[in-house]
Amino acid sequence: MCRLFGFRSSMDVGVHHSLVLAENALAMQSQKHPDGWGIGYYEADFPILRRSASSAFVDRDFRQMARFVRSPTVIAHIRAATVGRIAIENAHPFQLGRWIFAHNGTVQNFDQIEAEVLAGIDPDLRIHIAGNTDSERMFHLFLSFLRRAGVEYHEQAPGNLAADVLGQTVRWLKQLAEKKGCPPPILNFLVTDGRTMAASRLGRDLLFSTQKRFCGKMEECGKWQQGAELPCMNPLRQSVINHILIASEPISADDVWEQVDEGEILSIDAHFKFHRHRILKESHQELSERYAPFAMRV
Repeated sequence: MCRLFGFRSSMDVGVHHSLVLAENALAMQSQKHPDGWGIGYYEADFPILRRSASSAFVDRDFRQMARFVRSPTVIAHIRAATVGRIAIENAHPFQLGRWIFAHNGTVQNFDQIEAEVLAGIDPDLRIHIAGNTDSERMFHLFLSFLRRAGVEYHEQAPGNLAADVLGQTVRWLKQLAEKKGCPPPILNFLVTDGRTMAASRLGRDLLFSTQKRFCGKMEECGKWQQGAELPCMNPLRQSVINHILIASEPISADDVWEQVDEGEILSIDAHFKFHRHRILKESHQELSERYAPFAMRV
């Protein structure tokens, strides 16, 4: 499988610690996920993407990019190939217009549903598919659903619309796989337009953090005053937050990590309002039991 990482903050922040220096940084995780890496981020609301088919653990470019990037919004990914060959065009994240997307998981027997997935993608979006992964096709399916909700791929989504459309995408794919008799699909998605960010959990562990035990960037933070507590070091007691980390595994002990429930979407809108809601009728317990035979947590 793969590992993903997402970051959204109210200020520009470096991600070198999370990607390279932390005790379980993405570079360390890539020893077991060596089939490509990518870092997507935003400068002045403009998306920038760098990808490689090499292992992040040995690729000097990954470490240089991790040191260079300072942004309020970042998505990074390391790949263990399932559907699709090892190639730069199959490395995540994927980007089109304002949107950046990453996936941890797979759709087993994807060839049985691929034709219907492609039919669900608008033709003018389908031509942008460059690789042969299930993930890239599902990204363009999401963008097609987003368009039908009134937002083009070069536009930002208002409110919590991205999370709603991501939930629609997960439900559609899950129902299609069931109809075709495929094993339950594993659909941990992470998507952003630079302002909003949404993530789904289905079939794999997914964690998030909005609270720190320790912050080494206090003096860079405009919210910090000598002798005062930082908002990000307080437990989440209200819906407006200052930052969020989303990851397949805990990255650093400096952060307080919580599980995203099975069958849940979490999101943050452009005003840093934090949302959690279910996307499927089944309960967390029912989904966990259904996925247990298929979802090896490695």
